[in-house]
Amino acid sequence: MLRFFRQIRQRLLTENRFSKYLIYAIGEIVLVVIGILIALQINNWSEEQQEADRIRAQLVNLVRDLKSDRGGLEQLRSYHAFRVQAAYYLLEEYNIAEKVLPYAEAGPIPEIDESGLYGGTIPDTTDKAFIVRGFSWLLRNNHIKPSTDAIDEFRSTGLFALFENQELKNNLRSYYVSYAFAFPFEDNGESNLSDMLKNSIASMGFSYLDIAVIDNPVEQLLSNPNNRALIKNIIDDSTYKANRAIDIRGFLDRTILQIENEIDKKP
Repeated sequence: MLRFFRQIRQRLLTENRFSKYLIYAIGEIVLVVIGILIALQINNWSEEQQEADRIRAQLVNLVRDLKSDRGGLEQLRSYHAFRVQAAYYLLEEYNIAEKVLPYAEAGPIPEIDESGLYGGTIPDTTDKAFIVRGFSWLLRNNHIKPSTDAIDEFRSTGLFALFENQELKNNLRSYYVSYAFAFPFEDNGESNLSDMLKNSIASMGFSYLDIAVIDNPVEQLLSNPNNRALIKNIIDDSTYKANRAIDIRGFLDRTILQIENEIDKKP
């Protein structure tokens, strides 16, 4: 092809047909420019495809992490629902439960899932084994952090900034903020209600394990007004957290569906 164009140039120059040669030269330049533009377009298209593939891979990883978070939220809901029911049971054993209601902002009193974290029903009568178990769950902490490996990698690669679905990006930000607000990961030594109750019981001379050997732990431990107040606070706190786990899980399900729809758009 190059030899063909070279022969044309030589013939035009030999015949001293400069005007036609000039037109030809301009045409050749135009062809070269068009070729360069086509090559650049192909290169840009290839880079866009590679970028889209990398974003799709990040979205796939993100869905994996968020589905893992869903299980964690269900565990938190089940944990806090049982704490509410256990607290009411202990207060009923002390004959003061009817005076305790969480704030309206906390939401409805959560029910336990008999097939969930606690398998079984709340006893209708005095049950020493359940009393011990109820106290043990009120004294435990259950901090579950959301999985952030995928979203951290998405951001660190710069691909999150290039991702164009602004609504989905906002939903992801809202999810992580909501999770952190409702379930702060307390690993900095700050007191929480479970630790405060444990310390209050310890101030009476009882360890965590002594509850099982106390003849009447409800009467002995709840005779302390500080312990009763802390258990009432647990009812409000865990009611709020159980209901927030449900809300966040619903929002998470919708966000996962958005991401999966976005993945399906990618070639």
